[in-house]
Amino acid sequence: MKSGYVSRAAYKLLEIQEKHKIIRPGSTVLDLGCSPGAWLQVACQQLGPPERGGTVLGVDIQPVVVPDRHCDSRVRVMQADARTLPPSVLHEYAPGGFDTVLSDMLQFTSGVNDVELSLELAGTAMHIATGYHFDLYGEALVQRVGFRHTGFLRPGGALVMKVYEGAGTNEFIRDMQKYFTKVARMRVDASRSMSREFYAVGLGRKPPPKLS
Repeated sequence: MKSGYVSRAAYKLLEIQEKHKIIRPGSTVLDLGCSPGAWLQVACQQLGPPERGGTVLGVDIQPVVVPDRHCDSRVRVMQADARTLPPSVLHEYAPGGFDTVLSDMLQFTSGVNDVELSLELAGTAMHIATGYHFDLYGEALVQRVGFRHTGFLRPGGALVMKVYEGAGTNEFIRDMQKYFTKVARMRVDASRSMSREFYAVGLGRKPPPKLS
């Protein structure tokens, strides 16, 4: 692409950023499902010049190479399945947590289970960000990682997740409202006109409860 972005997905995040200012200069960003790297590029651009600091960590189940354009040494990637990623790994990369968590994770399937799968992946992102878990999936995740946590998103931080409209999405949005001062559904112009895709945006994470 002439813009230097590795995919048109960059324009989705640019549109979300323009409306909600989810990434601040010098912040720490986690990008889940980062392949092929377009959101890494946009996130790095929003950090400002290198002297402002900040970091972007990309995670994807597929091997990912940091794009040459629009990225610098502040961008790092790791190959891992976000659904089984131990909290200790994220703590090692960002001991102080993240200011923004992004998830454009997608299952490469098509059919009646698309909505359910999108909610599972969005639930994974929200679990990583806030410690949230839902239904049996969340309990299984807690068992795998070995302990509960209150998430890696700092108070006041932002969370963006791809979701497909359908059964269960309204309940998921209501769950988000427990963790954020403002929650919005955003359909971006860069999505296909007939797509059920929207982005759930959580702004201003509420202070997490203390674990007993």
